[in-house]
Amino acid sequence: MKIIDLSAWQTNVNWQAIADAGFGGVILKIGERSELDSMFVNHVNNAVAQGLKYGVYYYGHAANIDSAKAEAAQVDAWIKTYLNGVNPELGIWYDAEDNSMLSGPQNVVYPITAFITSLNAVGYGYVGLYSSYNWLTNEIDLTCLPDYVPIWSAQYGYQKDSFRAEHPKCISKIWQYTDHYSDDLPFDASEYYE
Repeated sequence: MKIIDLSAWQTNVNWQAIADAGFGGVILKIGERSELDSMFVNHVNNAVAQGLKYGVYYYGHAANIDSAKAEAAQVDAWIKTYLNGVNPELGIWYDAEDNSMLSGPQNVVYPITAFITSLNAVGYGYVGLYSSYNWLTNEIDLTCLPDYVPIWSAQYGYQKDSFRAEHPKCISKIWQYTDHYSDDLPFDASEYYE
């Protein structure tokens, strides 16, 4: 299934064009730090009206376990407020790409794991990790990530999903292959493996 991801950077979205182009779902930025994404509610309502499946992502900054748990608590509060506490069909994704996350006392995998397991502990069964191929292969110690965590890898300009090919034991769930699908739909696009 083809999916796109959207945030407050995308305001005038042609939802009919998204459906017409064969996209089956969207993953929407829910927020960053303690700020709800200003387009989140609008994007969710439009996705639902268009009959698209959706998931959410949170842009992480946590460099330690306590900060990651606080970020997870914020996401839980927003989901309870705006989505009736329901885990979205396409998951909750922790976006780990900000260099501030690398300044902590341990490998970045520990705050990532704390965020994911904190949400698992309060009842969300589908929580995954989004990151670049570079981070997934060079910064994140995947041997310390629970083996049930789905991964969404970003790698542009390649004909195949290198991470999925190189890490067959990981649950590669999504491959983001471009940050510009087309001139009409200038959005990040991904392949969602069903």
